Amino acid sequence: MNNITLITSVIDTPKIPLSYINTRSIYTKEERFIQTKNTIKTMKENIPNNKIFVVECSLLSDEESNYFKENTDYFINLYYVNDVINRIYSISKSMGEGTMTIYALKYLFDNKIVFDNLFKISGRYWLNNFFNYNTFNNNSNVIHYINHDTNNCLTSLYKINYDTTKKWYEYLLISENKFKNCIGYESIFADFMKTVNDHEKKIVNTAYGVSGYISVDGSLLNV
Repeated sequence: MNNITLITSVIDTPKIPLSYINTRSIYTKEERFIQTKNTIKTMKENIPNNKIFVVECSLLSDEESNYFKENTDYFINLYYVNDVINRIYSISKSMGEGTMTIYALKYLFDNKIVFDNLFKISGRYWLNNFFNYNTFNNNSNVIHYINHDTNNCLTSLYKINYDTTKKWYEYLLISENKFKNCIGYESIFADFMKTVNDHEKKIVNTAYGVSGYISVDGSLLNV
């Protein structure tokens, strides 16, 4: 399998509230950068035949920018793209995540980058000891429903095949009203997954293999 890992990252979060909380992140830019380095490290260590793609939206130092360029296969910083920063820094978290994903997938398709599977992991999260690549080494779309709720699908880590990636891109393009209404990204992804045939999905309820510190309060997520 030829794999692509998409890492969505904002290491320098703005002092702008989200729709549901005033504090976007309790972590500094430096702390978030260190955490995202670990994201890249664990994806490289645990997934073979893997290209790393980081999409960022921050004003970066030369050191930070060079690190991403030297330790990834593909890197784009949307901070300098007109109007995009207003979407990513908006009160709608789903608009930010959705916009970054749209730009990343468009880049892959426009540049005719071939892959079998797309792993998406949120920046600062990492693969833990429960991660088993054999669970993901297939043509299925591997997902985790939060608390077994089919209306709430984890977006910190998922794996979808090439054809589903194209459909996900098209679905995001028509999700603008959901973004504007601050619908949760996990709900949007769950709604999309309802359009995918059951036999094309592999639902993992336990030992999914991802951990991360929730940015708004520092609580640890282990799935």
